[in-house]
Amino acid sequence: MSSSINSSQQLRYMVQWFSEWSELQRSDFLPILADNYAHRAYVNGIVNSISNMDCRDKPMSLFECRIKLFKEWFTQWNIELKEAFLKKIGEIDEKFVEKLNAEIEEKAETLQNNEDGVNNGENEADNHIRVED
Repeated sequence: MSSSINSSQQLRYMVQWFSEWSELQRSDFLPILADNYAHRAYVNGIVNSISNMDCRDKPMSLFECRIKLFKEWFTQWNIELKEAFLKKIGEIDEKFVEKLNAEIEEKAETLQNNEDGVNNGENEADNHIRVED
């Protein structure tokens, strides 16, 4: 499925799925999304179970499958599509976007603090995307 649809279709699927998710599912998605936008490895909750899953494990839930697709698709999206996704989910859930921005800022700050000594001021934290309200 993931290779047979284009990026615009992927975006529509993700926006639709996000609109259907419960608060709990959105809270599980938050660190995954923040990780992708802040460019930092972050494993928590559902992400850990997905990253460790193999063929011998129990079948994934529908939510886990959708997260797996998101992770595959996101790496192929251009910057405009990534920004469009943030804008559309912000229209659905403004509070989620506020939490996301806080999470991204925290990750970027941590990245900056960790990389300042290593890269002499050159770091990837400046490259993260912030959702405009």
